[in-house]
Amino acid sequence: MLKKIITASLAMAFLTLTSCEKLLDVEPTDKLSNEVVFSDVSGAKAALAGAYSMLLTTQLYHTNRMVYPDLVAGNIIYLKETNVKLLDVYSFMQDASTSAMNETYNQYYTLLNNVNNILTGASRLSDSTNPALRRLEAEGRCLRALAHFDLLRLFARPYSYTPDASHAGVVINLKPRLYNDPLPVRTTAAGSYKAVTDDLEAAIRLFSGTSPLLSGGYTQYTFNAVSAEALLAKVYLYEHNWQQAYDHTDNVIRNGGRTLMTNQQYAGSWSSRTPSSESLFELALESNFAGTTLGNYYGDNSTELQYGVSPALSRQYTATDVRGTAGLLIPRTIAGTAYLLTGKYKGTAANATPVKVLRLTDMVLIRAEAAAHLENLTQAVNDLNSIRMRADAAAERAELQTTAEVINWIRIERRKEFAFEGEYFLDLMREKLSLPDRSFEDDKMVLPIPKKATDVNPSLEQNKGY
Repeated sequence: MLKKIITASLAMAFLTLTSCEKLLDVEPTDKLSNEVVFSDVSGAKAALAGAYSMLLTTQLYHTNRMVYPDLVAGNIIYLKETNVKLLDVYSFMQDASTSAMNETYNQYYTLLNNVNNILTGASRLSDSTNPALRRLEAEGRCLRALAHFDLLRLFARPYSYTPDASHAGVVINLKPRLYNDPLPVRTTAAGSYKAVTDDLEAAIRLFSGTSPLLSGGYTQYTFNAVSAEALLAKVYLYEHNWQQAYDHTDNVIRNGGRTLMTNQQYAGSWSSRTPSSESLFELALESNFAGTTLGNYYGDNSTELQYGVSPALSRQYTATDVRGTAGLLIPRTIAGTAYLLTGKYKGTAANATPVKVLRLTDMVLIRAEAAAHLENLTQAVNDLNSIRMRADAAAERAELQTTAEVINWIRIERRKEFAFEGEYFLDLMREKLSLPDRSFEDDKMVLPIPKKATDVNPSLEQNKGY
């Protein structure tokens, strides 16, 4: 028998999510049996909503997944000395037993098992031609791909670490885990990334001819064919598959139906619950959300405020850049010392905003990077300048002549554009770049597999140095 498809707590999570966003109509209950959950498509839809809501835990996109990459790469500084989160990884002193990111690893695999249970349970309801079930499978595959992709970027060395990506990736979980199943092992990075791209390519095909399952919210609140292709393009970026990255971003940009925000719209978009014109996929919050959000740690009105903008980051912006003090960086004096806070995700509780996971700006800069590697420097420079000059109306057009120049400018632009969005350290790692005070080859530049996981499963390879 399969493990319980969703736990009581997960049932409550999706019911809370949907009660205010009205993504679906489900009778509130905290006791849903497997038979009730999957007796019809409505039950499967409810479980799918619960899977989306799991991404908004503090172990995932409401703290750890978003904060860790900016914190360790030098975009974030602590504003106090005690009772702070992620201090061990910030100091590169994490170990496999007590790492602050251990629960992130565990939560992703809980999510994966729930998604696999949803896909397996739903497959028993009807034939594969049913549009609702095809849509369910497509969205489930996207969630599974996102979870595996995040695990790869956090708990494994980058795809290019070995010439053939034969080094360890992560455990790929494509079916519900049963108690008597053989203990899993880590797939190679090549095999792990292929599992991610396979899921996304299948999802894009499955979306054809289907309609959103979870009604009542914005289309950006769940995966669709456009956001699936955007995520696929990003995975190919991490593989250094430049042609595929270029082709998929180009299609999203040209045919995805989204447009870049203007300079005037940019700062305000970060305090709005309405998706911007360039939003591709974001994680919804119910209107009366009362849990912990990124704003608890970033917000200028939060009693839990602990993260500020590093001088190393703030120096990257000109005085007229809307992403800097002209728009999104907020001065604040704490105990007599002047700091800057981010204007991204500053709201708390009912004032918190959805977490932006995929934006069109990312597609433009990925296309630029791919174009540069493909020796299409004209396209690369045009894309780069479109983002630079959107952010800073006073900026002059950059005229760059070499691939190395363009790649370096794109890297700087990505740091400025995606600060506090959980990207910078991951960008450095995929390029095999060091930090100012720590070599790329340092063992602590990749997180440990939790010791509890390797204790239970001796076949699970630990990362070097732990």
